[in-house]
Amino acid sequence: MQTESAQHACTSPPGSAALRAAWLVCGNVYPLFDPKLNMPAGGMETRAALFGRGLAATGRWHVSFVVSDFGQPFVTHHEGIDFLIYQPVYRHAGRNVFPRLRRRGGAPLLRLDWSDLHLCWQIPLIAAWLTLPAFFFPRFWRRLKPAVVCCFGNNERSAEVIADCRRAGIRTILCIASDKDLAADYRPGNHERNHYGMPKWKGYYSLAHADCIVVQSATQRKVLQRHFDRDAVLIRNPVHAAADDPQRWLLRKDRDYVIWIGRTDSYNKRPMLFLELARHCPALAFVMVVSRTDKTQFAALELNRPPNLRILENLSPDEVQDCLRHAKLFVNTSQFEGFPNTFLQSAVMGVPIVSLAVDPDGMLAGDGCGLCAGENVDLLGEYVQRLWHDDDYAEQLARACHRYVLECHAAPARISEFAACLEAQGNLGGRQNRTRWWQKLRRFAGNPKMGRPIKL
Repeated sequence: MQTESAQHACTSPPGSAALRAAWLVCGNVYPLFDPKLNMPAGGMETRAALFGRGLAATGRWHVSFVVSDFGQPFVTHHEGIDFLIYQPVYRHAGRNVFPRLRRRGGAPLLRLDWSDLHLCWQIPLIAAWLTLPAFFFPRFWRRLKPAVVCCFGNNERSAEVIADCRRAGIRTILCIASDKDLAADYRPGNHERNHYGMPKWKGYYSLAHADCIVVQSATQRKVLQRHFDRDAVLIRNPVHAAADDPQRWLLRKDRDYVIWIGRTDSYNKRPMLFLELARHCPALAFVMVVSRTDKTQFAALELNRPPNLRILENLSPDEVQDCLRHAKLFVNTSQFEGFPNTFLQSAVMGVPIVSLAVDPDGMLAGDGCGLCAGENVDLLGEYVQRLWHDDDYAEQLARACHRYVLECHAAPARISEFAACLEAQGNLGGRQNRTRWWQKLRRFAGNPKMGRPIKL
């Protein structure tokens, strides 16, 4: 077992005294750094990885990610960045106990292998942590002593980290991902669970108690102000774009298909709509690049796939980029996003965008960067047909989108903004822990801190 002291040894390399520490929490970002793990990553993880790599590349930041357990050692190091498994004492015991408790049928405790003496201390340890979470879980952050911790996405992990850091007197930043992170029904006392299983009161807790909130779009900033009476720092999604990208684009005549990229998520991504689009355009070629996050949905896609559509999965980021390079146009069928990384990648590769519903800050319809069908499936099909056959119009949209992305999303400026946000919050020093005595047994306790965020 890797100890807390081992963590300190890893996160304090020789000569690092002059470096500022960046502590980033993104549970599923680790596979993007470990080539041995062939696992899909979403837009939130891609964004977090780009910020982490960008900070490390400046030579002025010592970057540490707190991540989920993928079976890797409790402390690892990739690309000049440290990776720590979240709550290692708890997770070390859980690696042995939790798989046994998940066995199907009957009373699971009766089937435990009691010859494994480790269970004699691991089960009581987990029971103690779950009984007194407000006492045990914040110790992870107290021992690391970060000035500020940045969480990606308004999810259950972020709520836990914000609660524990609040108790430990550590400032927190919450980076909003999807627009659903700002759902209007995130309210105190709402125990209904969202589509991903998080109680909605936890979504409110994060929004109310994070010391600073970072949004991806002006629209998100307005929604946050309207529903939660909080301002935010606006830092748009970064992408590595260059003025000479168009010189490397394939000619329109050399592009082969309409492409869709995403998870098998019927609730939001709605891949079946792309399949129906392909069925109604039999003369065109279609490609789906799929992350199989829902086996039932994936099986339905394969069963109903028309002959003019190919389904690709388990592609590396470089392979996805190559698929985009050969695409005539990119189609998005999501009902909500934050700012899709696929829009940015399409812009870099010169692929015009057609969206069924998502149009962040009106960049498609308002800025001429693509086409948005406003949830009209028939209009989506008309747009796809037009861009397939009209190369001049497709080129016009692609170049407009590239100019927009180069101006608003270029990675160096966005990474500088992110660094300034971390530095500003870190310079404010530790926050006051005003938890009352009767709240000390509750992990999620305390009155909302509605201080003004730092503006860049």
